Order: sequence, then structure tokens, then C-alpha cells
Amino acid sequence: MPIEKFGNGGVVCLRGGRIVTFDDSDRIVENGELWICDKKIISVGPRGEYEPPKGPVEYVDVTGQLIIPGMINAHTHSYSSLLKGTVEKDPLDIYMLSVIASGSAMTAREIYIAAQLDALSMLRTGTTALIDHYSERPALSAEGLEAVRAAFTEIGIRATIATMFADRPYIETIPIERDTLPPEIVAEYNARTIPDVKAYFAVMESTLKSISTDERVRIILGVDGPQRCSDLLLEMTGDFQKRHHCGLHTHMLETKTQASMRPSEGPGFVRRLFDLGGLDEKSSLVHFIWADEDDIQAAKEAGVTVIHCPASNTMLGAGLSPILRLRENGIPIAYGTDGSNCGPPSLFETMRMGAYLMRLTEPDFELWPDARVILKEAYRAGAKAIGKPDEIGFLASGACADFTVMRPFNHWHLPMGDVYRHLLYYENGESVQDVWVEGRRIISEGRITTVDEEALLAEAQEIVARRRRSIPAKALSAVEAQYPFFRAMILRTLDSDIGIERRISLD
Repeated sequence: MPIEKFGNGGVVCLRGGRIVTFDDSDRIVENGELWICDKKIISVGPRGEYEPPKGPVEYVDVTGQLIIPGMINAHTHSYSSLLKGTVEKDPLDIYMLSVIASGSAMTAREIYIAAQLDALSMLRTGTTALIDHYSERPALSAEGLEAVRAAFTEIGIRATIATMFADRPYIETIPIERDTLPPEIVAEYNARTIPDVKAYFAVMESTLKSISTDERVRIILGVDGPQRCSDLLLEMTGDFQKRHHCGLHTHMLETKTQASMRPSEGPGFVRRLFDLGGLDEKSSLVHFIWADEDDIQAAKEAGVTVIHCPASNTMLGAGLSPILRLRENGIPIAYGTDGSNCGPPSLFETMRMGAYLMRLTEPDFELWPDARVILKEAYRAGAKAIGKPDEIGFLASGACADFTVMRPFNHWHLPMGDVYRHLLYYENGESVQDVWVEGRRIISEGRITTVDEEALLAEAQEIVARRRRSIPAKALSAVEAQYPFFRAMILRTLDSDIGIERRISLD
């Protein structure tokens, strides 16, 4: 299939649309023009206001359509695009058993296809930038990392790859006693090779040296939640951050079982990471549900962004993140869809759920943020988390030419009221017509221009069928054997008092 050449250089003008800028003054330009040159926006304003430089101009008629900044999905797991429909109602700790069994040992080609498939779904629903908390089990490899980099580069999306890594055995990261498990299960855990911490950082050092920080696809640390990390790994994370200042993207206090693993003495997870140098203004904490007051204050002091994933938080029964409390403390809130096995990667649907859920945690409705505020915060915080706070998430001269053109002409949107309310409460991505990243039209009239979509989907189907056939029966039986013990552990923990509560009671 030929690649779309339109907009790959020179001057382009999108004319006649309604431009919702999300700039500092929240301008909405009716019958506007958006001018781009190469990778940047050079003007946004009313039709006829900007006088272009001499030379050829390509005009795109978007009369009656809506132009918004590209959405920023601040937490995904690309491997999970091959695990759609495999999760329903298991809590995270049990869910992880199945993911480890079915999502491990992917080949470089499988990694590549999974990343392109995830990016395709996001581009089609208006997302132009993502953070992939890239998981490669049993451990990060240079080959796998290069495969995911190539996948995002070639499909055209903007991506920050946070390389997920942990080195503690899984049963040591949850409040379960080894001697309660069947001996054969304990023996299997004991036989597993502990991931090599130094090898992880060697791959990271080599990769960071080979790429520019200005590239569209970049790499940062993705060391997993502190309860899953040895002291050595946490200390080396802090040291790496002090030297490279690239940012850390990590799960944090997603479940009550994780919160119950806090140290009984000394600093909590967030403050310890901060004290070690692992957290800074380029870092982001994902989920952040079971955070206590010191966790919140440490996050504020570190200058991190919190990534809210309301869809997966509720699907896995993890709890309600204290978003309004975080906002009161000035902590930026971005949004992520999490893995595609926890629901479709549509950021519109994710933000809508987030807006609804926070209204169940605060009775004073005057404190509920409105649609414009939620959307703008998501753009700005997402841009900060992805490492481009002054370049994406708004439409203005000098910004990156990352934007989405929508045709909100169906029964969901007509007649149209407040545009911000329509985006947050009505849109699901179906209205997306064109998607531009760095001045290149990646989705053109609903068609992906950079890859052969039919071939991509066919290969993904073949990979999933092959991997399902190849999962060892022993791995599946091990999941079943552990289930009753994990269930008992989860129910016991949920019934315990740890000083905070993040689940809804109807008593």
C-alpha cells in the first residue's frame, strides 16, 4: 500500500474548521485556519488573518469540522494488544498470574506487531502520543526494545517507551506466606532466574546513547512499583536518574495488597524513591490509588505527574484514586487507558469515566472540575509526562503539528451544545477523520496511511492463535493451583484496616 505523502514538508493550511486550541487563553476559532510547516504549527487564527510566505501552499478544506490537539495516552502496555478479551473480573494479583503465563517470551516480531496494533487503535481514536510501559518478560533485551522502537517509529505515532523492570519474585511482592502455597508452586518460583539488574541498566545506557532526546520515539526508565524491586534496583534507579535525568514512569500503590507491603518503619514507597533520586518533575506515578497523606506530599515535593487509569482501576476492582485531593495539592493529573486487555484504548471513554467517578468521592459538587478543565489538565499533564510540556497538547504557533480533525456530524453530536462537554461526555473516537503527527497525516479520511492495516490485523490474529496453542499446560495448571490461596489473601487484605479506604461501601 502506498504511504501518504501529503503534509510531509512545505506549507499546509487546514481551512474552514472550528479550532479548539486549549492554549493559554482557551481560544476557540470559528471558520479558522491552522497553518503548518514541516513538523510545526506556524499560525492558528481566523480565516485570512495569516499571510503565508511566498511559495506553494497545500490547502485542506475542513469546513464544518473540528480540530483539536492530539490526545495523549499517558499509560499503556503495548504487549496487551495481543491479549484482548482475556480479562474480565479477576483482581490485579490474580490477573497478573494469567498475564505472566500468557504474555511472556514474545519474539521481536511479536513485540513489533503488538506495538503497531496498539498504536493503530489509539491513532484511530484521536491519540497522537503515548507512554508505553513496555514489558518484556522475563527481562528487557536490546532486540525487544529495538522492535518496539521501530514499530512506533514506522507507524508514525509519538511515543515514550518506559522500560518496565522488576527483580523480586512475584510471591514476595504480595502479602502471602510462602508456606501457605503448595510445595510444588513454591519450588517453581524458587527455580526461576532472578532478572539481572546490571544487564537492565546496561541496555538502558546503550539505548540512551544511541538516540536523541528530540526524537519522536524516546526511552525513559520504567522500573516497576517499589514493592517489586530489590534495594539494589531502587538504588541503581536513583543513581541512573541523577546521571541521565530522563524520568521514571512506574506503577504506584495500585491495590490495597500493594499498600499493605509498605515498610513498617521508615519512609513509604514514594518518599523513599524520591530520597534516592528516582523521582523528579519528569517522572510519573500510575494509578496512585492507595496513597496516604505522606505519599501525596512526597509526590508533590518531587514534582511528579499522576496518571489516572479509571477504567482498569474499576475493571480490576482496585479502588478509587483520590483525584480531587491530588488536584488540591497541585499535582498534575494525566490519563491512561492501561492495557488493551482491560478495555479499548479510547482516551475519550477513559476521561469520561474519570470525570464520573470523582463525583462519588466529593459531596460538594462545586469542587467537581468541568469538562474544559478536565480536558485541558489531561493535555497539559500528559504532555509533561511524555516529556514535551511546551510542545504538544495545545494548538498555537511554535507547537508541534500534532492534532486531530473530527467530523462530529452523527446523532451523538447534533444538535451540538458546548464543545467541551461534547468532547468529554459524548465522543468515543468515532468522529475522528484525520490525525496528524509532526505535520504528517497518519490517518487520512479514516484510513491509516503508514502501514497495511489488513496485513497487520491478519498477522496479529495468527500470532494470538499460535501463542494460545503454545502456552504450556503446566503454566495454566499453576495458575489454577494458586487461585484459592491468592483469593484468600486478597479477601483478607481487603478486610484489614491500613488507615485509608479507597473502595466504595454501601453499608
